[in-house]
Amino acid sequence: MKTRQSASFTIRGDCNGCAAEIATVVEAAFREKYGIGDGEVALIAGLRAAGDVIVELVAVEEGRVAGHVMFSRMGVEPGLCRVAALAPVCAHVGRQNAGIGSALIRAGLDACRERGIAAVIVLGDTGYYGRFGFSAAKVDGIACAFAGPHLQALELVPGALSGVTALTYAPAFSAV
Repeated sequence: MKTRQSASFTIRGDCNGCAAEIATVVEAAFREKYGIGDGEVALIAGLRAAGDVIVELVAVEEGRVAGHVMFSRMGVEPGLCRVAALAPVCAHVGRQNAGIGSALIRAGLDACRERGIAAVIVLGDTGYYGRFGFSAAKVDGIACAFAGPHLQALELVPGALSGVTALTYAPAFSAV
């Protein structure tokens, strides 16, 4: 993944050495929005420990982590294609609504394409993720533990989810 520069922040794939800072930013962002954030920190640690991370990016601003995104492996039945889960994504509490999360998602989707990922799944706000092309209709009828109106997919390869009957999140998702 190439390092990307914005007007005020840089997106990079090298997250070595900043795990503690990422955890602090993620916990604070999710606590601010949902009242709790330790589950997302545990999810990140679990995905890393299990080797299920496909893409992990940070936005760095003035030498500090300003945002984070992770894409992880998903099980697919039948195994017709490679699929990634997008979760979690956040921006530093003081830098939300500044385009950091959107830039991280776009860069992550590009990195997934480069790694041969055919589709990305997300569980979240349909208005927000719809801006990137995610759609609940793409996963309609596909079995998943998180099936419902907020489960959405973006096919990076058109038609990639045709014939897919089930999606399974990495085990770390069940632990949180």
